[in-house]
Amino acid sequence: MPSDSSPLGRFFKHSTIYAFGNLLNRIAALLLLPIYTNYLTVAEYGALELFYVIAAVVTGFLSVGIAHATLRFYFEYESETDRNSVVTTNLTVSLLITIAGVLLIGQWHEPLARYAFGGAEYSRGVQIILVTLVLELSSQVSLAYMRAKEYSKLFVGIMFFKLLIQLGANTYFVVFLDKGVEGVLTGNLIAVAFGWTCLTAFVLSKCGYRFEWSKAVPSLKYSFPFLLSTLTGLTSSFADRILIDAFLSLQILGIYALALKFSELLESLIGEPFNRSYGAFRFSIMKDGNAAEIQARIVRYLLIGLCTTGLGIVYFAKDLLIVMSDPAYWPAASILPILMVGGLLKVLNYSFQTGILYEKKTHHIFQIGLIAAFTSVVSNFLLINWLGLIGACFAQVLTASVVLIVTNRISQRYFKVKYEYRQLMRIAAVTVLFYLLSVPLDSQQVSMDFLVKILLYVAFMAVMFFSGALHATEKAWLRSTLMRLIQRKGI
Repeated sequence: MPSDSSPLGRFFKHSTIYAFGNLLNRIAALLLLPIYTNYLTVAEYGALELFYVIAAVVTGFLSVGIAHATLRFYFEYESETDRNSVVTTNLTVSLLITIAGVLLIGQWHEPLARYAFGGAEYSRGVQIILVTLVLELSSQVSLAYMRAKEYSKLFVGIMFFKLLIQLGANTYFVVFLDKGVEGVLTGNLIAVAFGWTCLTAFVLSKCGYRFEWSKAVPSLKYSFPFLLSTLTGLTSSFADRILIDAFLSLQILGIYALALKFSELLESLIGEPFNRSYGAFRFSIMKDGNAAEIQARIVRYLLIGLCTTGLGIVYFAKDLLIVMSDPAYWPAASILPILMVGGLLKVLNYSFQTGILYEKKTHHIFQIGLIAAFTSVVSNFLLINWLGLIGACFAQVLTASVVLIVTNRISQRYFKVKYEYRQLMRIAAVTVLFYLLSVPLDSQQVSMDFLVKILLYVAFMAVMFFSGALHATEKAWLRSTLMRLIQRKGI
């Protein structure tokens, strides 16, 4: 295992800090869950999910991959002045594109609400979402700068205060003012506005301000395939929601949306921190002779983290729902294990893109997106009609599997990596085994169920440790780290 001064050590250090920042976000979501599931009906929760679909679609058209281009082209230059110019130029481009697009789309906020919700009562919510997107997309460029400079601790600080604001605002609007879905959207807007103000002020204080077309044009050219792939990605990502709403009901969509929120914890707790750290890290090591070996090790570590976190979420989600939500929401736990597999594969896919992105072959991202969109639409249409809600869950897994396989095959052309498939299979097998061991517990009393699951989870981590998923040197490093922690605490 790496020391703190090694490239891998630096990567893990900042990944851990980013993970803590994202954990703060998830704490906010967890604390707000009882409010949403007790003050919103299941249909309103489904409507909230449709708002997120609208936001994602608009984001797909307006983000055009500028934040990712900022990260990629930042490392093209040695001069700090040029690097800072990349950031402020792309920040300006992002704001101009987003404001223009939102002003255009905003002219049809009422027809858009009628089409999505069957009435105009949510038209104000559409306006709130559009304003939020302007700030959110601009913030992504600032976050790319923070990732490049490894300002991970500052990121955590901003996330903490953003959490407090979101908790206070959403509680006030939903509980005390009874604003329902519109209250949730308003609270989110206030929190995003705070984050945008902090991030933009920080970037300008560090980078100054310069706008250069000579840096904007290459970024836009690099980003254009991301725009196309994002549009196809939206089709693959949201075909399930749209078809559930069309073929089943808004209430069932609400159940599905809640289960997705739990499965997306993998993205928030593991995926986003990993992406923020690894996105810059992998470009910084590509000229090293052992870059492929590092990539293979990181993928193995990532899978261990995903399986450990995912199994814990699956184990305890039902107990959490019983304690915190209205009984109408409890069926979400039954479909969570399948969705968790799909979420795990999606998070893994980012690391497999390394060869494509380093060689700037981003047209492949669009091609993969087309395959994903086709797979998602066809599988959701067929499986939802055949199996209902369970069919939508299996379609998620099928689509994510196809994307992962295709991405790896293409990326290997440009960056050959010998992944440790034997260890990866062991990690997956141990996780599946311990999930199956927990299935009979659904019939037990909640208190006994919870206790046995804790014991199973501890046993899972012990078996994972001795299963061969870790090399001898890695196990020795974990032992020594644990002993140091025990000595510091005086245990």
